[in-house]
Amino acid sequence: MVEQYIYSGRPSKVQDAAGVSGVIIKSFDGTFLFRVYNEDKSSHIDYRLNHDDLAVTIQADELASFYSYGEDHALDHSPKVLGLKKPVE
Repeated sequence: MVEQYIYSGRPSKVQDAAGVSGVIIKSFDGTFLFRVYNEDKSSHIDYRLNHDDLAVTIQADELASFYSYGEDHALDHSPKVLGLKKPVE
């Protein structure tokens, strides 16, 4: 059900996001967006990520990995996708 509320000072259509699947993308200006495709993947809507405490579960087929070096931590594509090599010992 779509309702209207005043959001950021203007009337906005509001729809519950529970259960919606999408992709987190990084735009050209460095902001992160939540991309939701329509059913046949012919179009999409990009939503700015304003939520500050959103639970995310990464699916097994996403080929994602966590990287840590000291206190520096990142989430990126897997080493296989990036073509990374292991350090020489």
